[in-house]
Amino acid sequence: MPHSSLSRFLLLLASGLLAACSSKLHLPTYQQPSASQTISEDQLSIQYLGVGGHILSYNGSKIMTAPSFSNPHFLLAGPFFPMSADEEAIDTYMPAAKDVSMILVGHAHYDHLLDVPYVMQQHTPDAHVYGSETMAHTLAGSIDKQRIHALNDKMGDVNQPGEWIYGPDGKVRIMALKSAHAPHIMGIKFMGGHYDEDQQDLPWHAFGWKEGQTLAYIIDFLNADQSVAHRIFYQDAASQEPAGLVPPLADGKAIDIAILCPASFSQIDDYPESVVRNTQAKHFILGHWEDFFANDLEGEQRFVRLTDQDEFIQRLEAAKPANSTWVLPQLFSTQYFSANGALIQ
Repeated sequence: MPHSSLSRFLLLLASGLLAACSSKLHLPTYQQPSASQTISEDQLSIQYLGVGGHILSYNGSKIMTAPSFSNPHFLLAGPFFPMSADEEAIDTYMPAAKDVSMILVGHAHYDHLLDVPYVMQQHTPDAHVYGSETMAHTLAGSIDKQRIHALNDKMGDVNQPGEWIYGPDGKVRIMALKSAHAPHIMGIKFMGGHYDEDQQDLPWHAFGWKEGQTLAYIIDFLNADQSVAHRIFYQDAASQEPAGLVPPLADGKAIDIAILCPASFSQIDDYPESVVRNTQAKHFILGHWEDFFANDLEGEQRFVRLTDQDEFIQRLEAAKPANSTWVLPQLFSTQYFSANGALIQ
């Protein structure tokens, strides 16, 4: 079979498999603290927005990881169908975020970047966005360039820390880490590649949202004396080690919370174990867990299709430190933490 015909065959096969029913959810989910419990501003909160999106708040500082509310049907997510942000859905489901100062993008696929321009224009007017050079080139025609920051030259890896980037109030900082994106199915990764030049317009179809360099992040919320109050590891794509692992850091501060990505975990080796062993976090959050193709954001969510949720949890449970905890957050729920990543329940 010619190479082009084989590629089309594999794409059609993968499309059929991905369009199949997703898995019913049968895992424990996080219950928010009761109204009788007192939550103060000096306790860390993390609200799950779906896919790779979270709002993280501590002591008056608020940052966000790239949200996704549009969630087009899979059959409209190919290279031949027009795609744009669902502004009505964003306006309906986006929590109040005018005081968000930083938006972190792990990679530039549409399910992580499609909604970001409208969010920045309408909901986070002062926020700056951080990600890869491809992300910066993709957004160049839609967002003021002074608000866009490429981190390829500032990222670290498992052997070498990257550069700390501080938020405008000096109370939060981030470090980008070189990571990678797992294949989607049968060893095939869609929408790879990168942009080397600024794009005048946003991509009009899903395959125009190229991955670029995938990044993971360390997020530090700081005390008044610049010591680290909370340290969070974040990634929005399962990564093949050593990509995505945290290097030794000079301050010796441990990872309190690690946000993992179950989607496509079976396409790579030793995930989530590699990240769990590396971070040794006190608490793990499963992000990007729900099937987001045309899902009802107000309805019951299913686990991402073609992903064995029981296997992922069994492997997470076997690898995590003995006293650590984990949760699968429902859409728009908020988790609260005291010192050292202790979950308030």
